[in-house]
Amino acid sequence: MTDPLTPEEERDALAAELALGVLAGAERTAALRLRLSDPAFARLVQDWETRLAPLHGAWYDVAPHDAVWDAVAARIADPTVRLRARLSRWRAGALMSGAVATVLAIMLVMRQPVLESVPAPTAVAQMAGKADGPVVVARYDPQAADIRLRIVAAVPATRLVPELWVIPDGGAPVSLGLIPREGQALVPLSAEQRRLLIEGATLAITMEPQHGAPHPAPSSAPIASGKILLL
Repeated sequence: MTDPLTPEEERDALAAELALGVLAGAERTAALRLRLSDPAFARLVQDWETRLAPLHGAWYDVAPHDAVWDAVAARIADPTVRLRARLSRWRAGALMSGAVATVLAIMLVMRQPVLESVPAPTAVAQMAGKADGPVVVARYDPQAADIRLRIVAAVPATRLVPELWVIPDGGAPVSLGLIPREGQALVPLSAEQRRLLIEGATLAITMEPQHGAPHPAPSSAPIASGKILLL
């Protein structure tokens, strides 16, 4: 029988799950807020992201053929129960080898892998503001022409709309365009905008009038912001 995890092991396992992207819903939102408010927990997440960095950028999403889904459905009697059981066993172990095996297993079943000889660094940023405000995670692959957004905690509904900005270190904000209030989005970028997405620059979200977007400058303070890091 597996011994219960210590509080330290629980925190490390939670940090690993956040870095892997296996958390969802309220649990993921709580972990993201903990990362913002607890520097020690943020360092744990960063350590896991560094260890898992070689996996980032080595794969890209490919829609599986219908036959793949049929085969998965035929082999899994109750996918929800099985997934929860596997996640529970992985949390109990909290070992690096188990984490990598989980990621590779998911990729082999759900994706067709394409290896790149030298993966380019990926720019990521976590934008957040007040404790009850929006949380938006951004990911930019330099080989792509867009930035991928995941709105973890929704932007409040008002007559204004959210606009995404990149703020170079010591420079003026540059609009990247309007974004949705929730869900996921791919925001197309120009070559000039892509050159601004470097480590140390800031991504920010302000609430702006829809008319006239993209705007030359923000008209209000950001409701969420975060520094760009390279993985």
